[in-house]
This record gives sequence, C-alpha cells and structure tokens, in this order.
Amino acid sequence: MFSLISFRQGVSHAFGVPALGLGSSMFAFGAYLKSSGFDLFQSFASSFFTFALPGQFVMAETMLAGGTFLNIFLAVLLTNARLFPMTVNLIPIIRHSSHSKWKYYFLAHFIAVTSWFNMFAVHKQLQQQNKFDYFLGLGGFLWFNAVICTMLGFSISHLVSHEFLIGLVFINPIYFLIMTVSNLNEKKLTTSVILGAVFSFILYQYTPEWSVLIAGIASGTLSFFIFKKENNDS
Repeated sequence: MFSLISFRQGVSHAFGVPALGLGSSMFAFGAYLKSSGFDLFQSFASSFFTFALPGQFVMAETMLAGGTFLNIFLAVLLTNARLFPMTVNLIPIIRHSSHSKWKYYFLAHFIAVTSWFNMFAVHKQLQQQNKFDYFLGLGGFLWFNAVICTMLGFSISHLVSHEFLIGLVFINPIYFLIMTVSNLNEKKLTTSVILGAVFSFILYQYTPEWSVLIAGIASGTLSFFIFKKENNDS
C-alpha cells in the first residue's frame, strides 16, 4: 500500500541542502555540455537516463575525444561501478513484502551517492513498510532536480560567470565530505576513511593513476574483515 505521507517526507528531506548540493553540480554540468557542443535533448537524456555525474562527465569527454561506443560503454561502466555495491547495500534495507520485485529495479535508478547517503542517515528512524515510499520521494525528487538543473545550466549558462560555474562543481563533493565527517562517530566508517587516506598517500608514490581506486578497495575490504564479527552479531 502506497504511503503518501512517507513519500512526502522523503521529498521534504531531499528539498533543501541535498537538492541544492546536487543541483549546483548538475547546473555546471549542463553548462559544460553546452560549451562542448551538445544539444539540449542530449543534456536532458544524459541526466534522465544516467543520474550519475562522474559517469556523465566521462561519457561526454570520451565522446568529444572521438571514442567508440564500446570505449564510452566501458568507461562509464567502470566509473559508475560504485553504484552497484550501493544498490546491493540499500535494497535489503528498504525491502518489504508488500512491494513487487520489479519495483526495486525501478527504484534502483534513483540510487546515487546523495540519495544513498541521505537515506542511510534516517532509515533507522523509519518503519520498514514506509522505507520504500520514503526513498521513492527522496531519490525521485533528487533525480528530477538533477534533470531540471542540467537543462537550466544548459539554457542560461551564458548569464553566469565561468569562475562561478567552476565553484558550483565542487559544492556537491564538499557536501558529501561534510556528511561523511558528520558520521565519523561510527567505528567502521572512521576506520575506512583513515585507512583510505593512508593507503592513498602511500600508493600515490607508486601508481598515481590507480592509487585512489586501489586504496578504496583495500580500505573497505580490510575494514569489513576487521568488523566482520560485529557485522555478524548485528
């Protein structure tokens, strides 16, 4: 049974800082697409069907570089691979027997870093039967906001200075960093962040191109095994 109240609560959660942080980056991306020669429909389709800013940038840059369809597919696949563990992690948390399986495939489209992080910040406060509708409102509004802001950035970028557009790109990463720091009271997250920072610094001396990726995998895996017993107990 669809809960309109939970849906509205999810929209209300997204409306504000999460939408502003993500929307500012999407606005700058829309301006980038216009300056790179893409048209309005391509800008719309990029955010409508993808909703993953790093992958969208990689897609655009690979196309501009003359990459083949296979090049673009593989580049975007690798860039957006981070969304797979997010989906595997989030879906069991919001699953409820009242919803058909196909609905979760639809809902997965709204899983991005911003929606995933914000859902985890509140999911323990929600009743299980309301989590699906809550995330539908949260993620759905952020997705809609991303599409609109991309088109706005494309349409009115000529009214905004280049320096301001560059600044907009960094608002969402800064917001995500603040959200991460605010949750460092959890041992698992704190350990992962510290190990990732240490590994990144060390690995950068040997392989600058792969240091962040390897450090992320290594720190996450090591943290999992460190807290494996705690995970099983919970």
